[in-house]
Amino acid sequence: MPAASAMQRQSAPVKVITQPVFISENNRVFEAVGTGQAQFSVQIYPAVTDEVTDVLFKAQQNVEKGDVLIRMDDEAERLAVDLAEVQLKDAKSLLDRYAKAVLEGAVPESEVDAARADSQAAEVALKQARLAVEERQVKAPFDGVVGIPNVDVGDRIGPDSLITTLDNREVLFLDFEVPEALAGVLNTADEAALQITAETPAYPGREFSGMISAQESRIDPERRTMLVRASIENNEDLLRPGMSFATNWVIPGQPYATVPEISAQWEREGSFVWLIKDGMAEKTPITVVARRGGNVLVEGDIADGDDVVVEGLQRLRPGQPVEVLSAGAE
Repeated sequence: MPAASAMQRQSAPVKVITQPVFISENNRVFEAVGTGQAQFSVQIYPAVTDEVTDVLFKAQQNVEKGDVLIRMDDEAERLAVDLAEVQLKDAKSLLDRYAKAVLEGAVPESEVDAARADSQAAEVALKQARLAVEERQVKAPFDGVVGIPNVDVGDRIGPDSLITTLDNREVLFLDFEVPEALAGVLNTADEAALQITAETPAYPGREFSGMISAQESRIDPERRTMLVRASIENNEDLLRPGMSFATNWVIPGQPYATVPEISAQWEREGSFVWLIKDGMAEKTPITVVARRGGNVLVEGDIADGDDVVVEGLQRLRPGQPVEVLSAGAE
């Protein structure tokens, strides 16, 4: 009688609650803090020493490459240009007369060579005089936004006098270090896998998208890290060089079957879950790969959409008939 009663209990369906298995990727998340810097950035100094006659820009002004930022006193240099032009004209005129005279034998060839050398020297002197004028006009080396002027009209400045800063911040670079273990990911990942998001205290709760665009050529042997650079489009011109950023890089992983954490059971031989197939309980060994927010990613003979038991686990045996209840059943 006891044996018959046990067999009857075993054959009676056990009420269980199930959830479908789904597939998710074993993504890793890497977080780091970095400092933003402009795509192009420079501090502007004059090349010569002289007095400032004009300051032609204001703070936060957009300038284009070649725009004059300041002018310095160049009166003496312009007079030198005029003198050099006169000397060049005389040297060329003398060379022309000697070139005609040598055909008639009136002057020796050596005189023509000397006149040609004088003419070339005059051309060089004129270029030097014009360069001296150019050096007294400090120009923007590229398109960008200038900072606060550090000079005023009447100041006498030299090569060690900072005029202002110039930043092209259409794209902001963000440098941070990643561990050596991620070097392989950087070398093999496609463009989509190199996307990052960044947050800055200047705009709480807002994320800015970017992409890892460059990496250092070597690993730091002491820190065992590698410097990488992410590029962030600054189309709204909200971001500034020098801002701190908290970066978040989601590294795509392999897809695995995913089940609720409460469905995973352990015994001496290892971990397992109960699957329901054809109305029967099937004990399926698994290997836990990772845990993600109440779920576990597992390896085993499990397919997407399989029904895994989440409640009623204690009374199950292999081949046990089951009655699947809805999640709200008592």
